[in-house]
Amino acid sequence: MKPLTIAALALLLPAPAQADALDPTIVHVECSEPGGNARRGTGVVISPDGMVLTAKHVVLGTAAGLSDATTCAGSLGHALTPKSQMTVQSLSGAYDAALLKYPGLAGAEHVQFCPVEPRHKRAQVIAAGFPLRSATGQPSERMGILATIEPDPKGLLESDAVTTSGMSGGRVTLAENGRLVGIVSGALPEPATGYPSAYAVLAASRLAPEFGQFGLSSDPALCGPRERVLPPAGNPAAPWVAGDAPLPLGMKEGEGFCYLVRVWGSFDDIADAVEIELQNGEYVLHGSDASDPSSHGAVARCVRF
Repeated sequence: MKPLTIAALALLLPAPAQADALDPTIVHVECSEPGGNARRGTGVVISPDGMVLTAKHVVLGTAAGLSDATTCAGSLGHALTPKSQMTVQSLSGAYDAALLKYPGLAGAEHVQFCPVEPRHKRAQVIAAGFPLRSATGQPSERMGILATIEPDPKGLLESDAVTTSGMSGGRVTLAENGRLVGIVSGALPEPATGYPSAYAVLAASRLAPEFGQFGLSSDPALCGPRERVLPPAGNPAAPWVAGDAPLPLGMKEGEGFCYLVRVWGSFDDIADAVEIELQNGEYVLHGSDASDPSSHGAVARCVRF
């Protein structure tokens, strides 16, 4: 019999680090007029056909309305990659928000929103965008909490996720489920000092009446809290064995990690094994067993970051 403790420990070794893939739901946005300086900001893809939600002031600047000479371009996931021309689809009449259309997207990965609820007071959020002074062109992600849960007359919530120039229009998502709360809308200054007292998040729920027809949507089934520690996968009445098909563990790459909580049975052949591996971007419990019927198996658990 193989030493079981060695086999189990080997399964817990981390995989080699890989370079971060480009995030297809975040867009670096540049808008300008002929002879003028470009206004740089961030947008978030909110529909499968490439609708991009951003801040209206990124599109218009200080102008009261859209000029025929205004052009906007964007790049997915990185500020320094070649830009594609985008078209302005809609400007909010009441809020600092605009919709642009990114060309050539169909079935695109996108982000749905969740309305803010009382349980979200002090909930962790992640603000993402492209700071102007970034030398790498990569999006920056900043963790914070929601300080308020009722939007003010401008549709703004308060957060302490520190954002900066260039991140306007960037997505702000709930850490618990990755759904959109709103977009970065600047800082709220302290009147006496001018220093930020909080950072503004324009609530996506306030934009739904205007932008719902363009694809801004919410799925209540996806807006509940996600368990940080997932229960073991599989059927307790029929435990997974190594001769079974790979068992999906309900955790995708980058969402968290998975580990073995129990390994049982006989490992009588050099090829006998149980392991956690990635298949098509999702963690699965996989094994091999020379015996028929299978004589060993395992139980795995996953934890979200």
